[in-house]
Amino acid sequence: MPIVRKSGLIRLDLSTYKRAARSIAACLLGAAGVLVTSNSWAQNAAMIEAGNQELRDDIQWLVDRGIIGYVSTSTWPIPVSVLESALEARKKTGLNRADVHAILAVRRYLDDQRQFKFGLTGQINTDSLPQLGFAAQSRGAATGGVYLQGGGDTYAGKLQLNGLLDPFTGKQSKANLEGSYLSAQFLGQALYVGQLAHYWGPGVDGSLNWGNAGTAIPGVGLQRSRQTAPQSKWFSWIGPWGYDLFLGQLQHDTAVPRARVINMRVFARPFDGLELGASRFIEWGGSGRDNGWGSFWNALKGNSNEQGPRRDPSNELSGVDFRYTFKLRGNPLTLYGQLAGEDEAGGMPSHYLAQGGVQYKHTVGATRVQWYAEGADTTASRIFGLRDGMLGIAYSHSTYQNGLYHDGLPIAHPIGGSGRMLSAGVTLIPDDFRYFSRYSVRILQAEVNEANQAINQVFPKNARWYGGELAYSWRLRPATFRAGLSILRRSAGSIENGFSLMFSMNIPLGKGERSL
Repeated sequence: MPIVRKSGLIRLDLSTYKRAARSIAACLLGAAGVLVTSNSWAQNAAMIEAGNQELRDDIQWLVDRGIIGYVSTSTWPIPVSVLESALEARKKTGLNRADVHAILAVRRYLDDQRQFKFGLTGQINTDSLPQLGFAAQSRGAATGGVYLQGGGDTYAGKLQLNGLLDPFTGKQSKANLEGSYLSAQFLGQALYVGQLAHYWGPGVDGSLNWGNAGTAIPGVGLQRSRQTAPQSKWFSWIGPWGYDLFLGQLQHDTAVPRARVINMRVFARPFDGLELGASRFIEWGGSGRDNGWGSFWNALKGNSNEQGPRRDPSNELSGVDFRYTFKLRGNPLTLYGQLAGEDEAGGMPSHYLAQGGVQYKHTVGATRVQWYAEGADTTASRIFGLRDGMLGIAYSHSTYQNGLYHDGLPIAHPIGGSGRMLSAGVTLIPDDFRYFSRYSVRILQAEVNEANQAINQVFPKNARWYGGELAYSWRLRPATFRAGLSILRRSAGSIENGFSLMFSMNIPLGKGERSL
């Protein structure tokens, strides 16, 4: 396929944010010294970034079957404390062998997070096919990294240095700190600073609002450290809830250098089985732009088009999503959907992009079987053919001309704007308590970049293609591995056929004693 090779948050003025952004790298480097000298390794303050497909499958199995307390699998990163508290509330009786396997898989992941350790990561993607889905993949021919992580119940951190061989786009750095962060918990909140992959939405193969196909955005985030219901009798009807507030700065943006992002998400489960979420992704400020309080306030109010093309304070994507699970013959059937408004009208989102899907989970003997089918339409207002649609609108902007792409990679859905993708797949998870192996297969069909926008450097021309992926993952504790192959075949347009062998690993080389 054609892969291209090649001011303070608010001027105060918001100069505090500018200094914070510049100091992120220094903080992360300083984390190494903090981690080495710390002698408490419980790590409830640690963060789990997007990209671990196996962990997401296990959590969804347990939540959808009502075995553990509420954990949103539609909002990443997740504080380890959220997962720990959910496991504390798990059922102790009426479990089958598949349930026990899922609990132990999550428990072992958390136990590994309780260790101070250093290690190596590696990813291979031989034909440099783009990431399509939640599972982390190399954004080039190969990626290698070294990391050091540790912490305690109050603070935690990870310092990771990565090198990238033959990246997808010329905007990507060949060295980065993706996966690095510092976090702290106080007053029931989790504060984190660093460069972690986010994923906001219930989709299996992508999010219309914020996904992990593009380079992670460095910045500062704040969440609840527990996703519990309000104690007040007046607000308990909200049910378990959480939020994620993030302030960051895009890298390597040539149209508006040092553009900021102000991203907000809130989610809740008002009754068993139903999760509701709302998200806003705002690109604002930057060199040559109005970085004052008035501009910031207009961006938050959604008062953009009314300012005129040259005074439009922001590029914004806002929307809602849901995930509803009920029992069909005793097994969880999940329906989910997401709408994201690419434009603004009267202070409300408009020109919607749409995504919807279904999941079904059951057992065959002691083997877990998880099916899904999903569709995503990233053409504004088309909504799977209900309207004609508006090409060239989604993920683009007249002022922020790099659009909602980071280093030329989509910030939101991995196919980028003005496209459509259908996908379906199945995952088999046997009761393998030794290697925790699992097998997955999926098929995909898509039309990409119908507007022929060069800002989408992964799919720079209109094309139709179909493809598939076969993957196998396993553990040789404490190391984890994932291998597979991915195929893309052209059916129309300007795109090359692709066949990529993929492999990823995380190998801890040393660890300290567990804190009890």
